[in-house]
Amino acid sequence: MRHFSKNFWVYLISGVFWSLGLMTFFLVYNLHLVEVGFHEAAIGKITSAFTLGSLTVTMLMARLLNRYGENRVIQSCVFVTVILLPLRTLPDALWWLLVAAFLNGASIAGWMVSAPPFLTRNAAPEGRTWAFSLSYGSSIGTGALAGLIVSFLFRDSTMLARLEEFAGFSSKQCVLLASSASVLIGFCGLLFLKATAAAPGKTQTARPFAGTWTLIRSRFILQLLGVLVLWSFFVGSFPPFFNVFFHKQFSQSLEGIGIIFSVSQLCQLAAVLCMPWLVVRLGRVRAISSVQFASALVLPVLIVTGSVQVAGLIYVTYLSMQVMAEPALESFMMDSVLPEERNTVASLRYMTLFSVQALAVLISGIAITQFGYSFLLGGITLIGIVAAIAFYFFFQSRNQLTAMTKESGVPATCPLH
Repeated sequence: MRHFSKNFWVYLISGVFWSLGLMTFFLVYNLHLVEVGFHEAAIGKITSAFTLGSLTVTMLMARLLNRYGENRVIQSCVFVTVILLPLRTLPDALWWLLVAAFLNGASIAGWMVSAPPFLTRNAAPEGRTWAFSLSYGSSIGTGALAGLIVSFLFRDSTMLARLEEFAGFSSKQCVLLASSASVLIGFCGLLFLKATAAAPGKTQTARPFAGTWTLIRSRFILQLLGVLVLWSFFVGSFPPFFNVFFHKQFSQSLEGIGIIFSVSQLCQLAAVLCMPWLVVRLGRVRAISSVQFASALVLPVLIVTGSVQVAGLIYVTYLSMQVMAEPALESFMMDSVLPEERNTVASLRYMTLFSVQALAVLISGIAITQFGYSFLLGGITLIGIVAAIAFYFFFQSRNQLTAMTKESGVPATCPLH
C-alpha cells in the first residue's frame, strides 16, 4: 500500500469501470454492425481506421504528455472515448463510422501510451512491477467479466425484448450504450486525480533531456526497439486467428471457442498477478526473458496435438506466458530511462507495437492461406525464441549494473546509453 500514491488507486478503481465498458463494447460492436447490414469488408475498413487512428496518435503523444502531463491526457482521452462510443453506435453511414473509429482508436491509444509513465510516477521503484501487474490484471479481469455479462444478457431474450421496447433501440445498441455509461463512470472517477511531482518513496534526479532523436540513437533504445519489433510480431501474429484455428482444426462451435476465451482470460489474470513474485525470485530481466521463451516454446505443440482439450490448454498457456511478460517489460522500460524520457519511450513502444502488429496480422493471414497453420506457428516460434534470447543478452548486464547503482546511491533510472 505504501508503495503507491492515492492517484494510483483512483486510476485503478476508475479503470475497472472504463475497461468493463470498453471490453463489453468491443465484444458486441461487430455483431451490431452485421445486424444493421454491414458485411465483412466494411467491418475490416472500420477496424483498419481504428488501428490507423491508434498508430497516428502515438507519434504525437510524447509532445502532448510533456506539455500537459499524464493526468490531463488520460482524463481527456477517456472523456473523448465517452463521447465517441455512442456516436459509433447510432449512425449507420459508413463514412461517419470510419471517422469515429479513427478518432476512437486515437483516444484509446492515447490512454494506453499515457499509462506507463503515469504508473511509474505514482509508484515507488520497489512497487512498480506490482503496479503494472495490477493494472494489467484489472483489465484482463474485466474482460472475463464482460464476457459473462454479455453471455447472460443475450441468453435472456425476454428481458432484452422489454428493453428494446422501452428504449426504442435494438438490444445490441442498448448494451453498447450501457457500456458507454460504464466508461462515463470511470471518467468521473478520474476527476479525483491530483497533480503529483514524483513517485512516492523516492526523489528522482534528472538531467536536461537531449531530445527525441538523440534518445532514439542511443544504444539502449536501438536494442530495445529491435527486441520490441520481434516480440510485437510474435504476440500479434496468431491470437487474431485463434478462433478460426479452433473452428477449422477442431470443428469448435462459438460456444466452445467462448469457453476457451473465458478460461484464457482467467489464466492470464492469474499469470499477471504471479509475475511480481517471479521477478523477486529471478530478477526482472531473467523473469521477462524466461516467460517470453516459455511462451514461444509451448506454441509448436499446437501443430502436433489432435485433442481439442490439449490444444486449448496449450493455447491458454502460450497466451498467459505472453501476457505475463507485458507488465514487467513496461516497468523495465520506464525504469531504464530518465523521468523526462519516459513519455517518448512510451510513445515509441506503442508506435512499434501498433505498426508491427498490423503488419504481423497481414503477413500471418497470407501465410495461413498459402502454407497453413503449421508453417505460421513454426515461423513465429522462432521469432519468439530470438526475441527472448535477445532481450536477455542485451539487458542482463544492464540489469546487474542497475542493481549496483542502487546500492551505491545512484538513481536506478539513470540511463546507460
